[in-house]
Amino acid sequence: MNKLPPPLLLTGCLLLAAASLASADIVAVTDHWTVNTVVPVGNPVGITASETFTGLNPDPITSVSLGLNLLGGYNGALFASLTLQDPNGQTATEVLLNQVGLTPDNPFASAGAGFDHLTLTDTATANGTIHNAPGIPAGAWQPDSPVTLDDTFAGLTADGTWTLFIADLDSGTPAPTLADWNLNVTTADSVITTPEPGQATGMAILGLIVLGTQTLRRMRQTKLVWSK
Repeated sequence: MNKLPPPLLLTGCLLLAAASLASADIVAVTDHWTVNTVVPVGNPVGITASETFTGLNPDPITSVSLGLNLLGGYNGALFASLTLQDPNGQTATEVLLNQVGLTPDNPFASAGAGFDHLTLTDTATANGTIHNAPGIPAGAWQPDSPVTLDDTFAGLTADGTWTLFIADLDSGTPAPTLADWNLNVTTADSVITTPEPGQATGMAILGLIVLGTQTLRRMRQTKLVWSK
């Protein structure tokens, strides 16, 4: 019987085991809340809606998106932000709305009255920033901020208190109502996955090649001991 050195067998096993290691993202938070709260006009104090999470995946946040359903009002008068205070004492705030449509050429800003199930996400490259949205925006838009949502909350954990803040800065406009909002947070996670059949076969072949190559090298260097 040919006694193969244990390190060679170990090498093959390690190569095959490595095929099952992968990195993936998992959804830590996906939730929806009904608020139905009027936002007072001409009041920078505004309103807040807060939700606290515990026991979620402790790995760092990789992406964040937020849904907003706002009825009536005057979009050009609105300021909104999202803040996270995590259990480690870290706090981050992302500006979501900043007087939509306001420019030096348009001091009255956007006259749109509300947001129809709006989604604010970094991936909404087709529509671009919500600051340029006309009328009553719907669908996916990027937040009204020079910093992305993902960059703002990167490195923090999903656990903690998430606070949506909305204020109407113009007393001469109709009062909007925050009907509901939702939050989606994804975190990084190291998981063990089963490779696709083709991948598994390829890794097995690679392991055998390496195993055979190392065996041939040892055969050239030393005489194999045969026993019955």
